[in-house]
Amino acid sequence: MGVNHLTSAFGGETLTVSEMVKDPTYIPERILENLDGAFLEEALFRNGGSNDGVVAYREAAAPYLNDNSEEVAEFAEIPVSDLNLGKLKSIIGVKTALGIRVSWEMQRFNKVDMVTQQTTALQNTMIENGVKAALAAFDNANIPTLGVEADWEDNAAFPVRDVRKAKRMISLAKAAKPADEPDAPERLMGYKSDIIVLNEATLDLALFHESTQKFYNGNAAIENPVYLGIQPATLAGLRVVTSAFIPEGDAYIMQSGTAGFVSEAEPLTLTPLYSESGDNGFGGSRMSYRSDAIRHRVIAIDNPKAVVKLTGIEA
Repeated sequence: MGVNHLTSAFGGETLTVSEMVKDPTYIPERILENLDGAFLEEALFRNGGSNDGVVAYREAAAPYLNDNSEEVAEFAEIPVSDLNLGKLKSIIGVKTALGIRVSWEMQRFNKVDMVTQQTTALQNTMIENGVKAALAAFDNANIPTLGVEADWEDNAAFPVRDVRKAKRMISLAKAAKPADEPDAPERLMGYKSDIIVLNEATLDLALFHESTQKFYNGNAAIENPVYLGIQPATLAGLRVVTSAFIPEGDAYIMQSGTAGFVSEAEPLTLTPLYSESGDNGFGGSRMSYRSDAIRHRVIAIDNPKAVVKLTGIEA
């Protein structure tokens, strides 16, 4: 999912800055509209509901009961079993906020472009902060990593094979054994990767590599994304999601909606424009109005083995 670098916050409308300010909800509503569906974390994690500032959760354990089903004689009682429970963890939510201003000068001299640039910058900053929060959650969870066989710019590299190795790691991930049962059989977690997340420049390294291009010979050449000039929908059977804020040379293969969750005490909210220093009819003593973007949430990884980070893609 690439970042949407907006050219206008107002969709071609010819409102003046003064008219925008007269409706205190106009600018924040346009920002929220432009941010709808723009956050990377919405594609990666499930909705964990709301919270009161602190979230308690358990790291995933084997998704099986502790006993197998049994043959039951006529009139005999059906046995019951229970689950293994993963380690209990807690995480404190973080509030992030950022505001923009509309000055008297912007209104008086109708500096629509300045207002547009501010709103665009706010939107891009919120998107970037979301990506950084997701990457920090991966780092804090110590997700598995896999070094690629060779730098993807190297002729000896085989990007698709590296991706498939990561997929195999996820599909073969096993649950930790209970501490009181060291001889218990290993159990598969049952993960199935479905998404790859990377920078567009890193994706290009994979697509342009000759080991990838050989898959587009013959009739398949007309589907070659390099020549079509479009981002492919899939790579090695995984849905492709890109972001400019993923560091070049890294890629994440994962099962979306399973690896982690987002829990919000306060979802993304933008305040109506208000005068921050009194109201004298000109925007108070600063002669300006402002709108604040506020969010308080937790991003947690409770299935760390459902993610693999590819490293060493670039020298």
